[in-house]
Amino acid sequence: MNAPVSLIGVSWRAGRFEAWSFDEEGEVIASLVREGAADHGVAIQDMTRALVTEWLGADVKAPVIVCGETPGSSGKLLQVPALLSDLYDALTDFDGIHVVPGLRQLAPPDILLGQEVQLLGLGQLSGAVCLPGRHTKHVALEQGRVLDFSTEMTGEIQELLLSQGSLRVPVGIKPRFDAGIFRDWVERSLDTDDAASPFAVSAARLIGVLRPEHQVTALSGLLIGADVAAHYDPGDDVILVADGELAKAYGMALDALGASVEEYSAEEAMQDGLFEIAEEAGLLDA
Repeated sequence: MNAPVSLIGVSWRAGRFEAWSFDEEGEVIASLVREGAADHGVAIQDMTRALVTEWLGADVKAPVIVCGETPGSSGKLLQVPALLSDLYDALTDFDGIHVVPGLRQLAPPDILLGQEVQLLGLGQLSGAVCLPGRHTKHVALEQGRVLDFSTEMTGEIQELLLSQGSLRVPVGIKPRFDAGIFRDWVERSLDTDDAASPFAVSAARLIGVLRPEHQVTALSGLLIGADVAAHYDPGDDVILVADGELAKAYGMALDALGASVEEYSAEEAMQDGLFEIAEEAGLLDA
């Protein structure tokens, strides 16, 4: 028999709806992922409630906490430097859908939308935090306080180059990852004074020194290498918050740089952060 649902946590990112149901101890009972679920013409509370009801049924009355790129709602943003514990008292209630505020930075302008929850889920850590994604976040964290952060559009740039640019994979070619080629192209980016440009990947294929099936690997290595080289130095301690292929790729790039990496699961950090905010905000007492 399944434990009763005490909380439903939701993350919206790039139109992707991801949700978890929790028991009273914060253990995940079930999860759901729905790609392309966002409709920016529909209010966040209506869209979230419809998806949760479709998933769990109308009888589940647990509180719902939401973070990320919440469609149909501009939401609230806390100014950095900010204590992550300030999130507890800053939820916005949209008809029973409790939205976690993001963080904003004025100089240079930047925002966190959802990553603040993952940072909270890490506990009282201090140091440089790397949160890879379509937009990778680099955060300075000190005892639960976000000091500053920056965003690199690494994943989006790769998507655009491969789908619309001159680096499109030739028809009939199936990309294949190669760790040695990935590291080689990472290393070409680490010297920021003499780094190769993305066009070098296309040129390498055209002159026959890079096989077409390795083009995606090479471009990924080049862009991720440039990303980490811009933010970290050899010998740095870096907290990497990622899962799956992103954890593997950024871990390899940071290793090539000579950084010391401490890895955490991005999904688990999100789950822990959402439950902690809900618990401290008193949502579980309702």
